[in-house]
Amino acid sequence: MHFELPDDLRVLQGRVREFVRSELQPHDAAIEATGEVPDSAMAGLRRMGLFGTNTPKQFGGLGLSMLGSCIAIEELAKAHTAFYYLSGVNVHIGSKAIEFYAQPAVRDRWLPELASGRLIGAFALTEPNAGSDAARIQTRARRDGDHYVLDGRKTYITNAPTAGVFTVFATLDPSAGAKGIAAFVVDAKTPGLAIGRLVEMAAGRGSQHAEVIFEDCRVPRENLLGQEGEGFAIAMRCLDAGRTHWGAYCVGAASQLLDYALDHVSEREAFGRKLRDHQGLEWQIADMASSLHAARLVAYEAAWRYDQGDAAARTAAAALSKYTGADMVQCVADTTMQLFGGAGYSRDLPIERIWRETRVVRILDGTSEIMRQIIARDAFRRHERRNTPV
Repeated sequence: MHFELPDDLRVLQGRVREFVRSELQPHDAAIEATGEVPDSAMAGLRRMGLFGTNTPKQFGGLGLSMLGSCIAIEELAKAHTAFYYLSGVNVHIGSKAIEFYAQPAVRDRWLPELASGRLIGAFALTEPNAGSDAARIQTRARRDGDHYVLDGRKTYITNAPTAGVFTVFATLDPSAGAKGIAAFVVDAKTPGLAIGRLVEMAAGRGSQHAEVIFEDCRVPRENLLGQEGEGFAIAMRCLDAGRTHWGAYCVGAASQLLDYALDHVSEREAFGRKLRDHQGLEWQIADMASSLHAARLVAYEAAWRYDQGDAAARTAAAALSKYTGADMVQCVADTTMQLFGGAGYSRDLPIERIWRETRVVRILDGTSEIMRQIIARDAFRRHERRNTPV
């Protein structure tokens, strides 16, 4: 067992770290103020290949392993979250269903556009009455000759207003539950697809979330992903990739916060001593560093498990990484804010922004409650296997 990154990933890590420091972080404050991501930053993300980190090279991606992709995401998370929503989310739930399940002509049409960042992909699963219980989606699909016709409404869809293509989930038979769901590739320009109300979130300036409305939206039959009835399984496989990336994102954001905290307690004095010389604060730093280290190991294992191809292990590890990372980064954000006092709570510093940005990880791509359910069920399976007579 080796804990050092391979040479190629250490080089990648250094390149992305320097890119984030020099070309992305300088825009953080402006994005938060204006809600706009500069064209120069988008061009940099494209140049670095961050819209297609582990998309295969044959489709214009970097072709990285999931571990390599997570290394890049970890560094990207040290800048404004808009960069991750636009590029990182594009890699997993924005494009994975097309990569794995689209017919060759459809895959060849869309995947190079997504991997290059010329187009942004969006994942249309969540509905007003179907969040964690995704099997209850009400958007309908019906066959009509060589097309499917979609009708329904999605909500909280990340990147919807800027997306060029959607992965859409709809039910052919509501009585069949999860087994009645199908997935489709839908061009954003398709008649009958409309962007509805923009949803203002607590954080995430520079990226947009909105309703997506389907009214007699006709989709060519070849745009079906996989087979009818496989939509729910397709969604879950995409979410495994998303959850693995979110675990790495939490590690990167927490690492940035810890750097802020270390600088602050090393420079600031109180009661005649540096803050770092007060044992109580020293222990807080120790707690932050140890929880970050543990979450990083979990995140890297989840990426490794993903690369091994074992579906059950991949799902359980992805859930554990997202759950562990989400709790860890919130604790680190809260402690960092406490160490900075009023300055940390003010908008003069980026700490309150990161505090708001990271809170959502406990909700999106599967809530922490759902992650705990997956983790517990995996624990029961392992227990039963260990206690089954050979």
